[in-house]
Amino acid sequence: MTSTDDILTIIRAGRGQRPASLDNAETEQVLTITLALLVELGVAIDRIDRLERTLAQVAGRPLDSIREAPLGPEAEAERQDAQAALAARALRIFFDERVATDRETTRQNREGAL
Repeated sequence: MTSTDDILTIIRAGRGQRPASLDNAETEQVLTITLALLVELGVAIDRIDRLERTLAQVAGRPLDSIREAPLGPEAEAERQDAQAALAARALRIFFDERVATDRETTRQNREGAL
């Protein structure tokens, strides 16, 4: 599921209050975005490296020639859609309409679940 609309649908389906870890809402948002981007980047780097190395080995070509190959218009459109989906996942905190709980309520909810 990589469609931007699908991701936004999942985000907006959240129920209840959104848990908080920090006292400052803006800091919480920046932290959430940063962590989401780190996860996305880590996955992307691993996938890209594996694909490029596998393709170079199968094609019998140098790795640099694979990394510098031009793309067509269809591939560019798919790439733009993937970028929009990435932005939706990373910035999901801004699309989540649930009210954030305060730090103390989040702590109490966690303790009650234990």
